[in-house]
Amino acid sequence: MRTDPPARLRDVDARLRLGAAVAACCVAAGARSPVTPAALLLLACAALRLQGTPARAVLRAAAPAAWIGAVAAALALALTPGAPLLPGATFPVDAITAEGARRAVTLGARVLAAAAVLRWLAGAAAPAEIEAALAGLGVPAALVELLALTRRFAGVLQRAADSAWSAAALRGGFTRPGAAARSAGAVAGVVALRTLERSESAALAMQLRGYQGKLPVADRRTSAPAANVAFAAAALAALGLSVAAGEAG
Repeated sequence: MRTDPPARLRDVDARLRLGAAVAACCVAAGARSPVTPAALLLLACAALRLQGTPARAVLRAAAPAAWIGAVAAALALALTPGAPLLPGATFPVDAITAEGARRAVTLGARVLAAAAVLRWLAGAAAPAEIEAALAGLGVPAALVELLALTRRFAGVLQRAADSAWSAAALRGGFTRPGAAARSAGAVAGVVALRTLERSESAALAMQLRGYQGKLPVADRRTSAPAANVAFAAAALAALGLSVAAGEAG
């Protein structure tokens, strides 16, 4: 994962980068037409490619969001009433309504667009810059600290989950549906116990290192006014074009 933003974005205020990402996610979430989030998805993917992110990495990062979007789309198809999309079709295709299909596409596009925008933010701003931007925007210090601690220990918990999952798989815990359900519960229990253990160890280590109830936040990088104006104009243009495409569609 990138820990330093691209050179072309280093001169842009981190608050602007964070604000642009949040605004894009809000626009995608509130869009009535699937065209708006689809346009944002394309723009975010283009921005990722300009940052040098390989196409394979973009697709790999979108895989979890694709599963979530697929589940949301399937629920929309199954639960939305209305006129059938294909009258006279056989079951279960005849149960799909035109409104359900539109909602399914919209939900899927929303999830993928938000995931792509957040992936762009992860490459456009270092974690320390995001924390400094949040502090500069007046976000409560407790929330900034919680996010910082979550970021620091997310990798530790991921490794614990991978280790427990691999151990269960090597013992044949996923060969049958019933065994898979029990193994998944056991893995969740192991991860929960290790989370408690690591949190206690981390709290003790922080106290021994002189923790006084407040984590230090890095100072914001000095920004260039011209870069800020250019970035703000580009972000507003991208959001405006996406909204206009949705209205036209």
